[in-house]
Amino acid sequence: MSGRRRPAPRFMAPTASEISPELVAKYDRPGPRYTSYPTVPAWSEAFGPEDFERQLDAANERRDDSLALYLHLPFCAHRCLFCGCNVVITSRHDVVEEYLARLFREIEHAAECLPDRRRLTGLHWGGGTPTHLDCEQIERVHGKVAQHFAIEPDGEIAIEVHPPETTREQLETLRRLGFNRISLGVQDLDTEVQQVIERWQTVEQTERLLDWSRELGFRSVNFDLIYGLPAQTPDTWELTLRETLRMRPDRLAIYSYAHVPWIKPHQNRMPGDRLPDAETKMALFRHARRRLLDGGYVEIGMDHFALPQDELARAVSDRRLYRNFMGYTVRPAADFLGLGASAISEVGHAFAQNSGKLNRWSEAVDAGRFGTERGFRLSLDDRVRKLVIERLMCNLQVRFEEVEALAGAPFREIFAAQWAQLAEFEADGLVERGEHDLTITSLGRTLIRNVAMLFDAHLPDPGGDQPIFSRTV
Repeated sequence: MSGRRRPAPRFMAPTASEISPELVAKYDRPGPRYTSYPTVPAWSEAFGPEDFERQLDAANERRDDSLALYLHLPFCAHRCLFCGCNVVITSRHDVVEEYLARLFREIEHAAECLPDRRRLTGLHWGGGTPTHLDCEQIERVHGKVAQHFAIEPDGEIAIEVHPPETTREQLETLRRLGFNRISLGVQDLDTEVQQVIERWQTVEQTERLLDWSRELGFRSVNFDLIYGLPAQTPDTWELTLRETLRMRPDRLAIYSYAHVPWIKPHQNRMPGDRLPDAETKMALFRHARRRLLDGGYVEIGMDHFALPQDELARAVSDRRLYRNFMGYTVRPAADFLGLGASAISEVGHAFAQNSGKLNRWSEAVDAGRFGTERGFRLSLDDRVRKLVIERLMCNLQVRFEEVEALAGAPFREIFAAQWAQLAEFEADGLVERGEHDLTITSLGRTLIRNVAMLFDAHLPDPGGDQPIFSRTV
């Protein structure tokens, strides 16, 4: 099969239970995705490498707590125009080798700071395209981690890959090293959309990598899709959905395209006049949601789906979902260590981010320091708000008793102003305010970000010259 367009079934009209154009217009505004709280724009450059080391020293004392490790491998052969990630475009072997040498020093430095805390319950490689590395480099990176940390046999060991750049030999190497989860960047399978966003990937390439992953025994295969891309229409989107449903990955992430050319100038190279408007964009997501639910998938949080037998799906009814920078998980780590340029750590009650500038991160590592460029220590108030937002984003419900146990005060007293504002959300059918809990409705699921924003004490002034966040619709 190929990526060319085929006749598609009629695009389904919205039902009465779905968000109206009026509500889309009302709630479409810039807002965070809440992969963290507080979000990165609130973090301070006053938090530096020494502060991060102190966090690690304290973390070392929590010897029995779980620890997860993220490695950022930023290299790509080509820049996709929609991309919002921190990437380095190169085909030079020496550039990659110099980066790996510094990454190894940062791994060693982290291990020195955690002499009594070396057990990993999770390991994730992201990018960029981690399979830009060849098999020998993959082996060396994993070997360096294994030299300094003990990876739990039943831990989540995951990697993100780009199908056209990933070989069977690389998959065999990864599986032999213990990787058990794999995420395939797909985004869109229509050839015209791919031409506009400059990302070329056929159905055959995608399906071949999926088949290899299953044959080699990866425990879970995820597809990333994006809606709201330039040139996407109901017909082109249906092609992507139909092929995805036929291939049937274990998990799906259906992300809203974040058009932020003021942050990622390369996005200006795409035709802005071909971006779907807010109403069309919401219709694309509604259509995907219907198709996936009808196809047997279970909805996870605000933008993820999984087959019923997947542990994410099983965790939904038990309200055991958690969220970190890598997405939804049922196995949260007490501390999350991120290494490499732009990588983010969450250690104790603090966030730390390495510089995304390769030269600045390199200079810090060469000087024997972490590349920490900014961070944030959470107050008790921040921790309470973080708990509320996490529960809403993961389980669509926050139970007041859990918040009150942390805060030491009644929920409706702490959030009196927000409780009053929620009356309008309730009137619009997005939330239900109960005596003991606050629940996101089915209608409100796609606007969770707007509800979470009510509890955000660090939102920037919306009247600024330039927006910071992508739009919520």
